[in-house]
Amino acid sequence: MNPPFSGSIRDQAQLWAIRLGDDAFDDWDGFTAWLEENPVHSAAYDMAVAHDAAIVETLRAAPRPIMPVVQPVPSRVSRRAWVGGAMAAAVAGLVGFATLRDTASPYVVETGPGVHRTVTLADGSSIMLNGGTRLVLDHTAPRRATLERGEALFTVRHDDRDPFELKVGGTKLVDVGTVFNVVRDASATRLSVSEGAVVYAPDTDAVRLDAGQALIAADGARPIRTQVETTSVGAWRSGQLVYSNALLTTVAADLSRNLGKPVDTIADVGGVRFTGIINLDTKAADPIAPIAPLLGVRAQRNALGWTLTRPDRAPR
Repeated sequence: MNPPFSGSIRDQAQLWAIRLGDDAFDDWDGFTAWLEENPVHSAAYDMAVAHDAAIVETLRAAPRPIMPVVQPVPSRVSRRAWVGGAMAAAVAGLVGFATLRDTASPYVVETGPGVHRTVTLADGSSIMLNGGTRLVLDHTAPRRATLERGEALFTVRHDDRDPFELKVGGTKLVDVGTVFNVVRDASATRLSVSEGAVVYAPDTDAVRLDAGQALIAADGARPIRTQVETTSVGAWRSGQLVYSNALLTTVAADLSRNLGKPVDTIADVGGVRFTGIINLDTKAADPIAPIAPLLGVRAQRNALGWTLTRPDRAPR
């Protein structure tokens, strides 16, 4: 029988259970507020504690301990004795929390410039990271992720009861059975969908993007929805960058991420627009040389990479 609460509440309860297992835990007011926020929170917490207690019993039955035993700290419980049975179960499960702590904490997957990496999640979903990307995942919340910077292609197994959520640039995205690509630059988010649908900022703007749609959301501005060829979504995997009326500052950022070396623009070039397809040759001695004329600029080599300038001038 399914529990009478959502996957999100289940994940929150599991996180509270883990946090209470930490000897340094002192956020009792926060825990109390969470319990009082919704009547089902207490039941979700009890279930999380019971689940971890069962794991503890399994570990105790093993022929060899996998971690040293951590003694409970009863004084922590006395501060909120009214919580009752849930607190008692939390103390009884401290060994289990300590054992699970390392695998339950959020973890970072990061790629260097020009490096690709694919991560497969427990539910079979996959995330392919482009170069210069930082992604935060959590073993206790496998249907949640945060893209802090860079670019990633998400292939998500849909679950109506527990939708996949991605946080990016302070905004949340929710999948509706989806393959979608997300780019997070210094001050903007770009999202494009090749299969299924994504809801951008469901709690505020609630912009639904179906296959063949995209948006650009600069920080502090309303998102702008556009059309996109589904075959171009995630085309960076095969060395293609596809643009429609894109700023050269955007193109330069993408080139930096894919080539592994910084590509900058001078002020009067960054605002130029470009529409077209760039085929990258990352093995070439100077991969920017054939691209610059296509962009209508001059590529000037510098100590680290390139600077894009007007054809008739050098960078300052």
